[in-house]
Amino acid sequence: MTRTIRTALLALAAAAPLAQAADLTIRIDNVQAGEGQLMVALYDGAATYLKRPARSVNVAAHAGSTTLVIPDLAPGGYALAVYHDVNGNGRMDANPMGIPLEPIAFGNDAQGHMGPPAFDAARLALPAAGLATRVTLR
Repeated sequence: MTRTIRTALLALAAAAPLAQAADLTIRIDNVQAGEGQLMVALYDGAATYLKRPARSVNVAAHAGSTTLVIPDLAPGGYALAVYHDVNGNGRMDANPMGIPLEPIAFGNDAQGHMGPPAFDAARLALPAAGLATRVTLR
């Protein structure tokens, strides 16, 4: 092989793992009403958890269960947070103490104590083959 072909093959081999993308399928259970939106956010690090999502998706709520797919994610760890924006105002309503007034869920159905669960508790390991998970709104 010529030097140029070998260099091109090495570059392709090095880039192949970077091009891999996975799909995350999320089933959201216990949706109490068909009004509003389900707001889904994925966080790729503890420093940005519940502040700046790596990816977010909003879908129409359907009473019972709703399933959605977030495509083309890099394999790795993501914390998942969901809330049902029942009144459709685009934000999670909370009382004066900061306790959510709308249904919420986190990856692994993690629950916090005196606040949201930690990043690692809500973290999902997304393999290159993709992942299907489910959460229950509370």
